[in-house]
Amino acid sequence: MHFIPLLLLSILILGCFTEAKLREIELKVSRQEINPDCYSQGYQRLLVNGEHPGPVIRVNKDDELHVKVHNDGNRPTSIHFHGIFQLGTTEADGMPNVTQNDIAPGDTFEHRFRVTEQTGTYFYHAHNDLQDESVHGAFIVYESDEAWPGKGHKLCEYGQEYDDEHILLLGEHWHTHDNERLDYVLGPQYAGMIAADSYLLNGRTVFEQEGEEEEEDGDDDCQGYTVLPVEHGKTYRVRVIGGLTFASLGVAIARHTMTVIEVDGVPIKPYQVPYLEVAPGQRFSILITADQDPSQNYWIDTKPYQLEQSDYSNGRAILQYNKDNHALPTERPQFPPGPNEWYFPAMEPANDSPNGFENPPDRTIILTPTEERMPDNTSRWYINGHEPPMWDTALLYQLKENKHLALNQTSIELNKQGNSDGFDDATQSYPFYHGEVVDFVVHTTVMLNDGLCAGHPWHSHGQIHYAIASGPGEYIHERDKDLRTYSTPIGKDTTFVYPVDPGSDVQPGTPCGWTKMRFFMASILWCN
Repeated sequence: MHFIPLLLLSILILGCFTEAKLREIELKVSRQEINPDCYSQGYQRLLVNGEHPGPVIRVNKDDELHVKVHNDGNRPTSIHFHGIFQLGTTEADGMPNVTQNDIAPGDTFEHRFRVTEQTGTYFYHAHNDLQDESVHGAFIVYESDEAWPGKGHKLCEYGQEYDDEHILLLGEHWHTHDNERLDYVLGPQYAGMIAADSYLLNGRTVFEQEGEEEEEDGDDDCQGYTVLPVEHGKTYRVRVIGGLTFASLGVAIARHTMTVIEVDGVPIKPYQVPYLEVAPGQRFSILITADQDPSQNYWIDTKPYQLEQSDYSNGRAILQYNKDNHALPTERPQFPPGPNEWYFPAMEPANDSPNGFENPPDRTIILTPTEERMPDNTSRWYINGHEPPMWDTALLYQLKENKHLALNQTSIELNKQGNSDGFDDATQSYPFYHGEVVDFVVHTTVMLNDGLCAGHPWHSHGQIHYAIASGPGEYIHERDKDLRTYSTPIGKDTTFVYPVDPGSDVQPGTPCGWTKMRFFMASILWCN
């Protein structure tokens, strides 16, 4: 029986396709000083083509892309196309150590792939160190040329009409140089993640001390807030992208309701929400109608969620009805209390999706990440006690060079029997059989340094998955195997594992919440 290696949730796929329209793109990663929040000084960051965020990539479904990434920076880098399936072109996925080697300073890597079987909202970002804080940009896939904005006619997707669209990419910014923050996170002085000094919307905001009143900044060099222009009476699609590294952000627009029509490139039945809750890597398309007083401007506001340090945010943008009105809005939107898992369990897919979610899978893999203290007093994350592998050569290259690389089929069978977590020591991966239905249960755990239970997003490369259940504390298979808390699961490629307060006096590594995600491995093709 054929089987395929899975490294955590990174799926390796090989296949074959026909010709399509070619788009050639060049991305240059270089280092420069930026000051996106009008602070008293700027800081060094890696950028794409000197822009922050990087340039928007727009393509049509079935287009073929040749993307050259030049590393003119000072550290190894890579570019991952987040949410793109890479059917037949796993080597173009952009995951260092797994699908490719790092792009060393001065080197170039060319991604060649076709965008097939998907449309919607995606993005690209660096996959090394903490570079995704600033090395990121939107990646939008349209059904055809007629679906592009700026055509002078109404647009339509998923059966929903709208007049135009905007992109809103969320980000974080720290008042420290990028190499200094990396040294802190990887060094012995690390004492827990520090919340961002500013939250950015399309790479901009205005820094203020907590509690200060907003004022128009008089600095000619200050770009101020991002502005999304609208016309009264028109409906807009806003593509919201979680280009975040740490925080989950709530997003709301004063006096405007939001209707979600897309999650992670997958259409859902229209669902009205008072606010979005966006974790790193997640994307949404919302529809808003400009139906308020056109003489006013309106705040687009953010609020950190799942973050114990502070719920304060200066991440704001402006919804502007009149291009000549530059006054700051006066009313901030409200963030009403929402359910613990936001509104995901109530959402429904717009199209046909797999059924039988109540049925048992072929097997279940349980993952428990824990933060561990190293002998040199640094902190590192392990999964089921396994240290993250550091290959000299990317795993995909090893598999391609040795077609008969021995994978431990015994680990699969033992996992089915409940006597193993399914991990294969030889490839440092979780192998699976072609055609399997596999449930991954992912825990969140109490962190080492501050004793907090923090949620975390999990992203699957190469395909979507379906969250089907969640719960507090630790997942106990015999007790929880048949539990279903999502009645109509929607396909996603990024799922946030929500924390549940475990109470006081709990030890680091204690499970404090879990989510079960179902993968249908029948879509995987191994073709040499």
